Amino acid sequence: MMSPELTAVPFSAVPFSARVQRRAIGAGMRLFFAWSHLVYRLSPPWGGKLRAVDHLTVPCSDLQVAERFYVGLLGARVMMRVDAEFLARMGRPADEIARGVHLSIVFAGGPRLDLFESSIGQPPRAASHPHCALGVAPGKLLAWKKRLNDAGVPTYGPTRLGPPGHASLYFNDPFGNRLELVTLGFTAEIPVGAPDVSALEYTWSGA
Repeated sequence: MMSPELTAVPFSAVPFSARVQRRAIGAGMRLFFAWSHLVYRLSPPWGGKLRAVDHLTVPCSDLQVAERFYVGLLGARVMMRVDAEFLARMGRPADEIARGVHLSIVFAGGPRLDLFESSIGQPPRAASHPHCALGVAPGKLLAWKKRLNDAGVPTYGPTRLGPPGHASLYFNDPFGNRLELVTLGFTAEIPVGAPDVSALEYTWSGA
């Protein structure tokens, strides 16, 4: 499976001052995000605030394939398996049990993802939203691109939609759910623009 390649200036051709600027912008943006969270926590009213995003749901028609992709390829950790027997013990009505079967996974940070057994709910094929973005270190983005491409998953990017140093890599899971790897402080020169999501369709062998 080929991945669309975007023209990029080699790292060695990017001026040192530009690389330093992009790293500085990335560090500044991360500091700004952390400051924004802190300001929200410390601002009145101090009671009754929502704490954080607890979990997001992702529809997957085959949980075994989903586990091979999200755990085997993306490196997530299985936190909990919620099967029909478990749901029955929890008192869920029989006609609701099939809709509740899911796999809860976690990454190093952020909310957990609950992969629900469902053949519907994926975004339209031509839509950029909704999608789930996962953070990655700037020096690891191209390694993740190679890892995905080697596994037969086409990607679009890296491309920039934010300030200098921002980089995003887009791809789909085997069920058509849109995913993104995003970083700040990426020093290579890359194109600017939104992804062509039509280039992300594929049939995954599960390798």
